[in-house]
Amino acid sequence: MPERVPALQPLSADFDAGLIEPLYTDSDGPSLSFLSGLLYQTTCRAWILSHDEQLVAAIWYQCVAERAELLDLRVRASRRREGFGRQLLWASLVALEEVTQVDLEVRDSNTAARALYRSLSFSETGRRTDYYAHDQGREDAVLMTLALNKHV
Repeated sequence: MPERVPALQPLSADFDAGLIEPLYTDSDGPSLSFLSGLLYQTTCRAWILSHDEQLVAAIWYQCVAERAELLDLRVRASRRREGFGRQLLWASLVALEEVTQVDLEVRDSNTAARALYRSLSFSETGRRTDYYAHDQGREDAVLMTLALNKHV
C-alpha cells in the first residue's frame, strides 16, 4: 500500500463541471452529466486529485450502509502510468470511513485497471458475460471486491 495519502478535494453538487470535463472527453464509461447528477444523492461520494495545479484524476462511489460501489475512476490520459490512479484510489478508500466492502466492475480488456485493483487487494468475484459492447462485439465485465479491515 502507498505510504503517503494525498489530499483529496471532495466534489459537491455545486462543483464546476468544466473543471473536470477534460477527463471525460473521448471516453466509453459513465458520462460526466450522469455522474454529476449523482452528487445530489446522499449516497454519492466523489473526489478529485490535482498535481502541480492540474486536475489529474477523479473517482466516484455510491455508498449504502457499509458497502460502496466504485462507479468510475478516471486519470487524465496524458498523466496515466504515473501512479495518480493508485494514489486517488488508496486515499478514497481511507476517506470512506464507514465502508467495510467495496465492489466494482471493469472491462475484461482493461488489464491496467485490473492490475491496479489487484495490487490493492481487490479480488475477482464474478463475471457478467458479454456485458460491454465494443468494436468487435461484446466483452465481459469482471466483478471485483475488496474487504476493508477498519479498526474502530
